[in-house]
Formats: sequence, C-alpha cells, structure tokens
Amino acid sequence: QDLKSNCFFCNKVQSCVLPCSVSSGSDVIINWSRLTPADGTAHCYYDNQDQLGHQSQNFRGRTSLFTDQVSRGNASLLLTGVKVQDEGTYRCNTSNTSGNKLCFIAAPVSDIRIHQDGNRITCSSEGIYPQPELTWSTEPPSNTTLQNRTTVHQTEEKLYDISSSLTVPDGSDRIYSCTIRTRRNQRRATLQKLSKNQNQMVLVQNGIRESSGQTSSGSQCPSPDQQDGGVYVL
Repeated sequence: QDLKSNCFFCNKVQSCVLPCSVSSGSDVIINWSRLTPADGTAHCYYDNQDQLGHQSQNFRGRTSLFTDQVSRGNASLLLTGVKVQDEGTYRCNTSNTSGNKLCFIAAPVSDIRIHQDGNRITCSSEGIYPQPELTWSTEPPSNTTLQNRTTVHQTEEKLYDISSSLTVPDGSDRIYSCTIRTRRNQRRATLQKLSKNQNQMVLVQNGIRESSGQTSSGSQCPSPDQQDGGVYVL
C-alpha cells in the first residue's frame, strides 16, 4: 500500500505521533528507524511485544506503539519529549506498506519582550525553532530607513534566541512595532509612548491583540520482508 505524502509539525517538548499502518494479524513486525542523521533503531516490535534491546540511546524511554491497536493495523509511533535534535528522516518498516511523509520540529514564537532605554528600543524572544526573522515597522510609516541591529544566537539545544535594537530620534511620537516570525507562527509587540516616563506595550499574535500592559521607559531489529511503511522528515 502506498501512502500519500503528508506534512506533520511536532512542537518541542510535546508528544508527536508518526502515523503508519500494517495489515492486521498476529505475526506483525514493525521497525522504526531514523535515516538522516543515521541513528539506528528508534523502536522495534515483534513476537507481539516491544523489542528494545538494540534501540538507539537517543530514543530510550521516549517511544512507544499503540500496542492494543497493532493487531488492528496501527503501527504508528508515539514520540514524547520532542526536541530539536529529533529532526530528521524517519522510516517505518512493516510487511506491506510504503510511502513518504514530511514532518518538522517547531518551537513557536511565544513571548516577546520590548522596552525602551533612552533613544533605544530593544525587542527580543528566546527558545524558537526554526530560525526566526525579526522586522520593525512604525505608525505612521517612517520616510527613512530604521537603523537597527539584530543578532541571532543558537543555543546548545539548537533553539534560537533573537534580539534587535532600534535607535529612535529625540521627541519621536511614532508607534514602534517589532514582529518575530517563523514558518509556523508570528507575534508582534508594539511600543507606544504615553508620557515622558511611561510607555504602553501591546502583544499581538497573527494580527490579533493578545495582551497589553505598562512598562517603564527605563524557553538490532529484524527487518520485515517487504517494503517501507513510511518515511518521515522531522
């Protein structure tokens, strides 16, 4: 059976199910492996039970099958504690299925911090995947190029921290907005000067105001005999 390609997004820290099917019966063999980067066996099942003696260390304690449903043809893999390092191409080998599916790990933009110190406005966010983009805008629009400096840092967990500082002219009464986006989501933080020593900050996600607040200016398995049950790119 050939499976059409599908796209799956798995959020970091959460659980993710990679679908796969096999003909129902009692002598089922299921072998999940990661191909790129090559990382050996992710999960193996035969003789009506899990066989994890040769499971890759990277997946220990984080994978399982729906064993009560295997006899009915469900060979899907449940991966828990998803992390960026899990990204790659996965294959499900069973007795009678083959196909490709695309999956991606994501750590969406969550919290944006924005504040003003003198003539400098700084916008930042942490723990994002994949690599985000940051843009500035003003209301009313500025006739000159906004002078900003943006830095992106990748952590040991392969997540991205992003920060950008914008220099604003003296006496500016414009509304300044910072937008941070990935292919999965985006958020915008807006800073508006209310008085000499006070600013208003508004957080917006996908164009919808989320919250507002005040701020001062100052996260070895046996192989089946037949074809692959699915290839996944996380």
